[in-house]
Amino acid sequence: MPVVKTRLELENMLEGEILEVIADDPGFEKDFPSWCTAAGEEFLCLIKENNLFLGYVRKRKK
Repeated sequence: MPVVKTRLELENMLEGEILEVIADDPGFEKDFPSWCTAAGEEFLCLIKENNLFLGYVRKRKK
């Protein structure tokens, strides 16, 4: 579900803006970087803090 919400949020963003995604789903660690690449967005990084994942993606021009 975090990836779906990420896609929806990116639709409302301008090129170059950075989105922080916070998730507690363990699958997010693997899915997020792959999704960013497949969606044509710029994956920046993924940080694990305790039981949370912080993912950062930059909106690319569409």
